[in-house]
Amino acid sequence: MNVLQLFDVTKRIGAREIVRQLNMSVREGEVYGFLGPNGAGKTTTIRMIVGLIRPTRGAIHICGHDVVEEPVAAKRHIGAIVENPEMYGYLTGRQNLLHYARLAGVDHVDERIRQVARRVGLEDRLDDKVKRYSLGMRQRLGVAQALIGDPKLLVLDEPTNGLDPAGMREFRELIRALAAEGLAVFVSSHLLSEVEQMCDRVAVLQQGSVIAEASVAELRTRAGSLRLRVSRQEEAAAWLRARGWQVESADGRLTVVDLDDPAAAKLIRELVEAEFEVYEAARTGGLEASFLALTGAESGGNAP
Repeated sequence: MNVLQLFDVTKRIGAREIVRQLNMSVREGEVYGFLGPNGAGKTTTIRMIVGLIRPTRGAIHICGHDVVEEPVAAKRHIGAIVENPEMYGYLTGRQNLLHYARLAGVDHVDERIRQVARRVGLEDRLDDKVKRYSLGMRQRLGVAQALIGDPKLLVLDEPTNGLDPAGMREFRELIRALAAEGLAVFVSSHLLSEVEQMCDRVAVLQQGSVIAEASVAELRTRAGSLRLRVSRQEEAAAWLRARGWQVESADGRLTVVDLDDPAAAKLIRELVEAEFEVYEAARTGGLEASFLALTGAESGGNAP
């Protein structure tokens, strides 16, 4: 079931099209990554999805409800963290959730708070003041806040910013667990390694348009490099170059660039058949290589 659907969504500000004819869908139980270099239009898209701004053309549906035409019905199914979650530090985690539950009109508030606290792993710290929480705990409380209304879609904008590696891993495991329960998750991030480990599918946005949409597994197999340690290295390098491969030599190893997984496997077989000993072979690149190849951009920095 498609929880989120975008149909030819365009956003124009003045004479400039910030977002151009976006068509995307996010399914129940799926973590969908949204990638793009600076200025690609990611934040504008998220602001349209959560109803903060209107698209110039096109439609956005959440559980079949149009975000513009049926805003109340559509927003009932959304939970979101856009930028940093806002919390009252002088209140406890429970008091914060109680405040947001009342704003959302949640029934059986105490039981719902217990449920979401258990889902995010904060049940033992609910009565501590938020100012004593670590950044990772605040992020978990932000997710609990987003879940308080029992949404079908969770929208996250750069959710792991500022977290240490352990915090990133814990947050990633939380999101995967929520998706396993059937929640659809739409996550924007510039941290490609995190997206690669967290997401099922990704869309790559450039200059307001989606230039690629694929499963993470598919993008991993696209063009990358093959690093080799072989016998008769110089002879092997000449053999590879004679067959049209771009080869770099350093540190006692050869690196063959711009080949996908099937080509890498075929190349290793051919080296062995040509009586070169292959001592080591390692693929490098993955999602990052695909992203850079698609966009021609550097991967650093926060994407808007």
